[in-house]
Amino acid sequence: MNPNRMSSPPSIVTAVSRTGPWESRYSMIDAFRGLAAFGVVCHHLYIGSSFNLGHICVMVFFVISGYCIAATSESCVRNGVGFGGFMWRRLRRIYPPYFFAVLFFLATRYLKQAVGAGNQISSSVMEWMQNLTLTQWTHLPFDPKSFSAENTHLFVSAFWSLNYEEQFYLLMAVFAALAISFRLPIRRSVAVLAIPCLVWNVIYPSISYGLFVEYWVHFAIGVIVYYRLCRSASRAATLATDLGLSAFAIMSLIGWYVHPTDARWVYKEWAVVSLFGLALILLRRWDGAFRQSLWGRALCAFGLITYSLYLTHQFILRPTRAIADKLVAHGIPHFLTIPIQMVELVLIATVFWYLCERPFLNRPLSRTPRNAPGGPRSSDKIREPNLSPAS
Repeated sequence: MNPNRMSSPPSIVTAVSRTGPWESRYSMIDAFRGLAAFGVVCHHLYIGSSFNLGHICVMVFFVISGYCIAATSESCVRNGVGFGGFMWRRLRRIYPPYFFAVLFFLATRYLKQAVGAGNQISSSVMEWMQNLTLTQWTHLPFDPKSFSAENTHLFVSAFWSLNYEEQFYLLMAVFAALAISFRLPIRRSVAVLAIPCLVWNVIYPSISYGLFVEYWVHFAIGVIVYYRLCRSASRAATLATDLGLSAFAIMSLIGWYVHPTDARWVYKEWAVVSLFGLALILLRRWDGAFRQSLWGRALCAFGLITYSLYLTHQFILRPTRAIADKLVAHGIPHFLTIPIQMVELVLIATVFWYLCERPFLNRPLSRTPRNAPGGPRSSDKIREPNLSPAS
């Protein structure tokens, strides 16, 4: 990428129409991840709950996940890493921190029980098996909800999106294996699967069965954005992608306007994810300048701990609020209650990240097998993505 192009502010038309490809590493994604996580925590702190800010932020996370996992999948294909290797890297990345978070949750429940706040520890062996294996979603086909977070088998309701993430990873591992064995492009597999998933959501726009079909279109938009920015070589392909996303956003906005609802409404979700996808395309040209800025560095650093923040924040809201209230009682202004609690949650998440997440970060793939179509580029050695916090 020519650094001189980064120095001059381009027009919007030029920014959107640039054919690329850009390098896979996209710093603004870390920043958006951090902002979305902040929105989720605010939602659980009862700020913005009236318009379901948390659910909107999760839709952003699904798009980010699609972009990052597409990049990881392509890296695995170039390095000859098949189904087993792909899933091992994914499980190694997400499961150990999740397991430690379940232990952390269990410790807080025992503490609450010890102080006489009641027993909130499930005695169901089935629920324990589901929560330890991230298969809580298997309950929803028999008891569907408007939102998957309403699944009564979740120990922590914020973990609902992990159920979808693991299904996304499983499918992308299959697509990567097909790409290695049969030269079937991953982007084609993702796009073909998106068609029946889109039809499913049109038929069931407000019901959650816990199946990947409900959010595959959201995830696929992130995949499309990745290929639009990092793999497309022709102006016709990029223009078709931009026009297609724009048309999808307009149709989704119309559907949202015609049928407003407080329940899960897929047209609202589609409007959010398609507009966010277009924003990622539009802003890509300014990523270098953003990465160099103070705010950029701060937001990207915050983005690193979002999975830990997602895993830990919801079940420690009351104790952190109690600490904040005590500080207010000792003379700190009352309007600082929420900011103090937010700082507490971030500090706890940072410690959790260092002890329980950081040791399990995957190293970038770097080996070059003989059958790889071209070797891995330096731009493909992207940091392993965080989870889309379902909070």
